[in-house]
Amino acid sequence: MDQYPLLLSPLTINQMTLRNRIVMPAIHLNYTPGGKVSDQLVAFYAERAQGGAGLLIVGGCVINDMSGGPVFVSIKDDRDIEGLSRLAEAAHDHGAAIGVQLYMAGAYAHRALIGQQPISSSPHLSGFTKDEARAMTLEEISQVQDDFARAALRAKKAGLDMVEILGSAGYLICQFLSPKINKREDKYGGPLENRMRFGLETVAKVRSAVGPEFCVGIRIAGNDFIPGSHTNSEAAQFAKACVEAGVDMINVTGGWHETLVPQITSELPAAGFSYLARGVKRGVGQATPVAASNRIHGPGLAEDLLARGDADLVCMCRPLLADPELPKKTAAGRPDLIRRCVACNQGCFDAIPQMQPVGCMVNPRAGREALVPAKAPAASPAQTVVVVGGGPAGCQAAITAAQRGHKVVLLESAGQLGGQVAWYPQAVEKPDFASIPAWQGATLKELGVEVRLNTLAGAESVAALNPAKVILASGAVPALPPIPGVDLPLVKTAWQVLKGQARPQGRVVVIGGGAVGLETALHVARRGALTPEQAYYLTLFRAEAPEVLDRLIAQGSHQVTVLEMLPKLGQGIGRSTRWIVFGKIKRFGVKAHTKVQVRAIEEGGVRALVDGAEQFFPAETVIMAAGMRPVDQLKADLAARGLKVSVVGDAAGAGSVLKSIAQGFQAGLEV
Repeated sequence: MDQYPLLLSPLTINQMTLRNRIVMPAIHLNYTPGGKVSDQLVAFYAERAQGGAGLLIVGGCVINDMSGGPVFVSIKDDRDIEGLSRLAEAAHDHGAAIGVQLYMAGAYAHRALIGQQPISSSPHLSGFTKDEARAMTLEEISQVQDDFARAALRAKKAGLDMVEILGSAGYLICQFLSPKINKREDKYGGPLENRMRFGLETVAKVRSAVGPEFCVGIRIAGNDFIPGSHTNSEAAQFAKACVEAGVDMINVTGGWHETLVPQITSELPAAGFSYLARGVKRGVGQATPVAASNRIHGPGLAEDLLARGDADLVCMCRPLLADPELPKKTAAGRPDLIRRCVACNQGCFDAIPQMQPVGCMVNPRAGREALVPAKAPAASPAQTVVVVGGGPAGCQAAITAAQRGHKVVLLESAGQLGGQVAWYPQAVEKPDFASIPAWQGATLKELGVEVRLNTLAGAESVAALNPAKVILASGAVPALPPIPGVDLPLVKTAWQVLKGQARPQGRVVVIGGGAVGLETALHVARRGALTPEQAYYLTLFRAEAPEVLDRLIAQGSHQVTVLEMLPKLGQGIGRSTRWIVFGKIKRFGVKAHTKVQVRAIEEGGVRALVDGAEQFFPAETVIMAAGMRPVDQLKADLAARGLKVSVVGDAAGAGSVLKSIAQGFQAGLEV
């Protein structure tokens, strides 16, 4: 408490009292088939309540048949009250407040999900769904507002503590607010006061339905980040008008879903949108609580944001997905044990387009709380478990086995934990990944796992420990395909370049256009471009014109070309982040070719077939990013000694940290 006095302090909003300032905002989880509250959803939120969060907001919750479809939590019918009551009870049992987000997507609703044409303020092609939306009639406007109000009343009857109206991210209220979308010529279109009317009338109807003593919030876009749409100035004006219409709390997030400005990935600096919350806070005044959102990943960052006065609460969605006990660990003075969100999107948002339940890279229990207890005891007496390899998979296996009561010895050949994660985060501009070995190491120490660094494991030395089970997490090494000239001095591996063991010179050709190849290409393309510090300096003192800075921040020292044998680039990059990677590839001038058959590497370049025609790509440096080869030779030697062995991580061909941690977790459960 002494270290985080503001973050851990209580706050009363209307009649709702929060034990701290930590909010888990709404996130679509795909846990509710048919829209009904499930055991999976209840267990998920119960664990976040037990972990100490102040306020949980469930949703989005569809208010009618046009809202979003059956994959969302439903609050459109009185029959939904019973399930929502279960959620309220689960949160209250552990001391958390809980509310729901009232969801109406408008043009952002997928036609395939709602079974009819989406509605909006005006006819337009949705930049998010690519479906054509039609304009709402005046009768439909009133009906939708009434649906918001009826849904809010159901939330109150269910015993929930508050409702949040969705007015952010490009959804229906945004479609009325934005001059980019709203072309109406009636009282809901034209000047800003008219475009605000739909949202403000919605707020007023919700307030009337629930009465004066029930908490009503609204989530707004702090800046649409859409050319020709709203900035923070209009957001602050709308927020102030919402307070006057009856809102108790403003939750400020970033832009619309269709924006080209990354919202939640590592490209956004930590707490990068706190300035949007500050702008809204200044607009509404001190009396109205404002929540800041997006990439507020840790308690220290959150405390600083509150101390500056940028906001009164902080939203930690994916941080609480990653570690439900983040608030408790903060209160206990153990932030070192927090499993930090690494802003990868791989377990969470990449699952949504595939209609899969949301999970988490660093928390393999996320979404499985009802099936796998947090402290699952071993079914048999405690045994000795030896883990070979201290990367993400090996550390997770050791943690899980130790939590279940086993004696665990972890052997790592390097002088530090982390495997590849120990060195690549800085090179590929994913600094949050460095937190993985940090919290894993702290947790291993807390659990009493014996960690032996600088220890090369052999069959004899492992067998001498008399383990009941060996978990082999010995990783992988770069694969070198049999290309003539691959042993020439100008050829380097992606690992050598990313580790800083080899500096590219001149023109660069990267062979392999998967995730590692593109990350390496960008790493090289950034060399010589303006650093953030240079860009800040030149901007602060207006040393260069904006157009010059715009060019120099993406203009490096090397010409980079990527050659990929498959028809498409980006194998292994998630659907929710690939557009960002491809955008940066274009921005930094990286040239890419697909369907390439590399014939030979020569002094001076690479000879290849592209669409059947031979081409020569000049290069002073050739970088191989052609996959990985598992290091699993120890498995056969251990098995020959009669030892039970499980292979996990890259040694088992996992190919990603997401799969590696999941495999390590499962191996630890199975001991």
